[in-house]
Amino acid sequence: MSLLIPLALGACALSPATSSLLQAKEISMQDNQGQYQPYTPGMKLPEGVFPPMQGYTHEDLVGAAGKRAEVVLKEAGVDPTLARESLFALAQHLNQALEAQNVEYQIATWYKKPYENPADRSKSVADMAESFGALAVRATTESLKGSPLLDMDKAFLRNYISSAGDGVHDLIATLNKPGA
Repeated sequence: MSLLIPLALGACALSPATSSLLQAKEISMQDNQGQYQPYTPGMKLPEGVFPPMQGYTHEDLVGAAGKRAEVVLKEAGVDPTLARESLFALAQHLNQALEAQNVEYQIATWYKKPYENPADRSKSVADMAESFGALAVRATTESLKGSPLLDMDKAFLRNYISSAGDGVHDLIATLNKPGA
């Protein structure tokens, strides 16, 4: 089993000093050279690490980004074949970025860990939404390398890229809504 788990997981709430999950030091619990391992029921996880939560898996996050980006493509009248290819590239790059950070495990663990102060959970969720939304922006930007979409105007590109980031951000932020 191979998981890269941030050292701080389960140890403390995110604070301004630790708000960037992407910069957290990582420890490796690995058998396969640090490769991401999807969760399977009954899989043994390191102490303090929770399995991915339904609705907040990598697949869900990629879907949220893709739905928002697809709207931008349709509104701009992008050729359907180019739109499909672009969304496929976005999904591929974003999934790879999410797996590299074990995002679905981080979301579950930071959300489910016990907090002395409930406001700390809300802060952690807000920090995750911001950090992983930014991760989606970077992955979406990477997905455009060599794409004909780069010939479109800057406003379109900005809207396309930010829509994917907003999709990931907003999905994670729903954890702060009552009943989540």
